[in-house]
Amino acid sequence: MGRPLLLEELGNIINANRIQAMSENNKPSLLIVDDEPDVLFSLVALLRRDFQVFTAESGAQALEVLQQHPIHVIMTDQRMPSMTGVELMSRVRTEFPEAIRIVFTGYADIRAVVFAINTGGLYRYLTKPWDPDELVELLKEAAAKHDELVAQAQLHESLSDYLDDASQLIKVADSSELGVSFAEQFQLKTQRLRNYLSNIQGDS
Repeated sequence: MGRPLLLEELGNIINANRIQAMSENNKPSLLIVDDEPDVLFSLVALLRRDFQVFTAESGAQALEVLQQHPIHVIMTDQRMPSMTGVELMSRVRTEFPEAIRIVFTGYADIRAVVFAINTGGLYRYLTKPWDPDELVELLKEAAAKHDELVAQAQLHESLSDYLDDASQLIKVADSSELGVSFAEQFQLKTQRLRNYLSNIQGDS
């Protein structure tokens, strides 16, 4: 039996585990859908360093994962039994519109995929075989696109709330009954809007 851990050593281990957990939580979440387990295994090995990776072997399983976890990017094979990749992405677009959608496919299926892109259903498509470095870069771009869209949605929501408060402020502009609490909330919302704008401008 080894010597007892010193408190300092124990603290270092706890901090290391906490940092690792925080790092994992900060990774973009990626859902890969393919009915071939070997393909899923190889993609997880390639992408787990940069992404929090989830997998599904069918469209139905993918929808279950999406209901259970916030997914930033979903990438699916086009040819699958029961539900094709394009059909799955059509469901995802309706039910989970914030997820960025990518399909990988063989040349024989390209027409259906291009049609989906032209009708707004997909972000990009990949043809097999793909270059690993290009795949990682594309998925990073997709994750950044997700963050940009989320920031825009937050900005729109905050602007609406902000404008409501501005209308209230105008109505009582001639009054001295605003109070400190209202002024502090107004200042906080202003700073939040500036942060959202800064995030969007930084990604553009």
